Amino acid sequence: MASPKRAAEGHSIISTEIVALDRLLGGGFPDGSVLAIMGEPGSGFDLFAQQVMFLKVKNGGQKVAYFTIDRPAEDVKSEMTIYGWDIDEFEGKGKDLWKFVDAYTPRQEIRRGMTGRRVIAEILASQLPSAMEEGRYTVIDTFSYFLLFYDLKDIIEMIETTIYYARKHGGLHFLLMIPGLHDSKIITTVAHFADGMVEFQLNLEEEEAAGNIRIRKLRKVHHVLRSIPYRITREGIAIETTMRVA
Repeated sequence: MASPKRAAEGHSIISTEIVALDRLLGGGFPDGSVLAIMGEPGSGFDLFAQQVMFLKVKNGGQKVAYFTIDRPAEDVKSEMTIYGWDIDEFEGKGKDLWKFVDAYTPRQEIRRGMTGRRVIAEILASQLPSAMEEGRYTVIDTFSYFLLFYDLKDIIEMIETTIYYARKHGGLHFLLMIPGLHDSKIITTVAHFADGMVEFQLNLEEEEAAGNIRIRKLRKVHHVLRSIPYRITREGIAIETTMRVA
């Protein structure tokens, strides 16, 4: 497994494996970060999380735990395969680098009245820390479900717990969010407690799928570009190397 590099400021950083983005971020994201990755459907925010995690597994042998709440794991796998990210060689019996944690099935049981709504919180509270203790990078797809159906104190507690284990065990940990589903108080709360907030904004006037990555907050990184143009290609998220800073 590749070790985190050290930034000029002295803290450890982890490459996103997207070379042009790493260059603009000063090498990558700070080690031990809990980051809210936001965007409307189709903007590529979830694609970005899948891409980074897949490349960390493929290039560095990093372990990943991907928590599925909004859709079944098979749907995520099928989407990733479109971009050439086949995780079958890393997941399954005898293969421990990538694992899905199914919170989608319990969600359907909640909808049918077969179990209580607290079950999603219980899955995250029990399995997220244990995954991080194993040294896994994590993705919650999506954290928006948690934000919609749990109290503010539960949201803060979950973020603070995730940050505690991130600081202790390191890695990158992504909370995927759809901003249009939440009011400004929820967005501000997450921005305050998380280590960073990165938003993908699609430019609807473009003929191709393109837009800007807005760095709304990133702890330990003070000289990062705040607006980074990107495109969605057949290989995933690609950063525009010729850009104008917003």
